[in-house]
Amino acid sequence: MKLHSLIIASALAVGFAVPAMAQSMHRYLEFFKYTDSAVKAMTENPQDRSAQAAKLAESFGGKMEAAYWFPAGSEFDGMVINAFPDDMTVEAQGLFARATGNFAKTYAIPLMTADEFKAAMEKAKGVKSSYSPPTATKQ
Repeated sequence: MKLHSLIIASALAVGFAVPAMAQSMHRYLEFFKYTDSAVKAMTENPQDRSAQAAKLAESFGGKMEAAYWFPAGSEFDGMVINAFPDDMTVEAQGLFARATGNFAKTYAIPLMTADEFKAAMEKAKGVKSSYSPPTATKQ
C-alpha cells in the first residue's frame, strides 16, 4: 500500500509541477523616463542602474535581458527588455516601479518572435468571419 501511495503522490507532484515549469515567458519592451529628482540623485551618486533593474524583474519572477539608456533630450531616458510570465506581472512590476516616485513615465510593449508573429498570421488566415470592414460598408 505504501508503494501505491508513493506513486499517487509522485503523479500529483508531477501534475502540479509540469504546468508551472511549462509556463512560457513573454518578452516586453519597457521604456522609462526618470523624474528630475531621480536624475539629480544619480548625477550626485553615479551608479550602474541595470543591476537594480535586473533585481526588480527577478523579484516579479521575470528576467531582464537587456538595458539601454538614451542620450539626453529624448522622450524617454531608456529601455529594458524583460521576460515575464504574463501581462498582469509586467503591469504589477511597472506599478511597483512607478510607486517609488522615481519615474515620470513608463510604457510597456509586448514583443513577439518571428515564429509567434507567423503563428498569428496563420491564425488570422484560418478564421472565417462575417465581419465587414468600415470601408466595405455602404451607408
